Amino acid sequence: MQIKHKRVILLILAAAIGLMSIRLLFTVFPQKVAKIETSQGISYISEQEAKRATRPKTTKKESKTKKHKRLKIKNNNYKAAFKDILIVGDSLTYAIYEYGILDKDQVFGQVGGTTIYLDETIKKIVKENPKYLVLHFGENELGKKSYADIYINRYKKCIKTLKKKLPDTEIYVDSIFPVEKKAHKSEPYTKNISYYNEKLKKMAKELGVKYIDFTPEFKSYKKNYYDADGIHPKYSFYTEQYLPYVYTEVMS
Repeated sequence: MQIKHKRVILLILAAAIGLMSIRLLFTVFPQKVAKIETSQGISYISEQEAKRATRPKTTKKESKTKKHKRLKIKNNNYKAAFKDILIVGDSLTYAIYEYGILDKDQVFGQVGGTTIYLDETIKKIVKENPKYLVLHFGENELGKKSYADIYINRYKKCIKTLKKKLPDTEIYVDSIFPVEKKAHKSEPYTKNISYYNEKLKKMAKELGVKYIDFTPEFKSYKKNYYDADGIHPKYSFYTEQYLPYVYTEVMS
């Protein structure tokens, strides 16, 4: 019994010594950890970080479509800037000559002018042979929506004739200027301006001429450019808005 007890103690001691030997072995000779290839991953991360660092930050304002920047008219010399541009229209554009901003051979117009006046002025326009031609008609032809097609057909006929006689002239068509709400009382058909403008835009696309849309421009103005009637623009509108905008559209 005593011998058996000694054997158990010897086995326990042997086991303890064995465990201690194994532990010591791992301490003196640690096992090598399998090497993992990380160079490609590190390179990719570095690349992405570099891109993020150099990428320009986009603000909320910058994310929106930038407004077309106006070209500067040197020394505000409108006559020199518009030497190759002829404007033909009604009283709203003829005012540019009456205000003395442009010369008589740079603006052809008529108070109360319509596309009938344009038809009568084609020979004069052809003789002038402008490089760029800007047409502005519609305010005096506003009526019921059913009348819009009569106006458009007459306008279209004139433009087709001009394109044929002036093949090298680039033609632009102005939208009808919006008016103040108070103008609807004295001129009820001004409520149809947006409808007429849609017709104008469609016509311009069909004929392959440029359409200059002033509706969003008027909405962006912080200054009131209307005369007391809420229809006719003031002098400052032409020098600060209309001519710079037309000049930019044509020269761009």
